[in-house]
Amino acid sequence: MAFDVKIQLNKKFTVPADINTVYNLLADVPASASHFPDLINLIEEAANTYRWEMKKIGLGPIQLQTIYACEYTCDAENKSIVWEPRDTADNSAKVSGKWILTETSTGCDINLLTDAVITIPLPSLAGIGLKPVVKVEFETLTNTYIKNLAKTLSKVAATA
Repeated sequence: MAFDVKIQLNKKFTVPADINTVYNLLADVPASASHFPDLINLIEEAANTYRWEMKKIGLGPIQLQTIYACEYTCDAENKSIVWEPRDTADNSAKVSGKWILTETSTGCDINLLTDAVITIPLPSLAGIGLKPVVKVEFETLTNTYIKNLAKTLSKVAATA
C-alpha cells in the first residue's frame, strides 16, 4: 500500500571560511545536524552511525514522520565526507550523499549531493498528489539547512 518518493539534490554554495573549518563542522555530525530544521532527535546508534528523527508533519489524523539512519565516513586528509543508509527498525527513508569541498582564494566552495528514497505509508493513489509536496518539503528543509550552515561558517570566518 505504501509508495516511495525518490529525491536527488545537488546544492552548491560558497562560504568565506577556510576548508579546514568547513570540514571540521560538516564531519562533526551532531554539530552539523544541529543546523537542520525540524530535526527532533539525532541518535548515535554505533560508531559514525546516526539515526535522524524528523518532526511529524501532516493534517488531522494523517501524521508522517521521516526516520532514517546513516553511516558516515570522514577522511580529514582528503576533506571527504560520505554517508550511506543503514537499516533500522523504524526507518521510513534511505538517504545517501556526500559533501564535496573545494578550497578557494576567498574561502570554500561546498557541494552537497544527496539521494533519498522516502517511503510514505499511504495508498499509492495518494502519491499522485503527495509526491510533489514531499519533494518540495525535502528541498525546503535542505535549503534552510544550507542557509544555517552558511551563516555559522560566515560568522566563524569573520572572527578568525
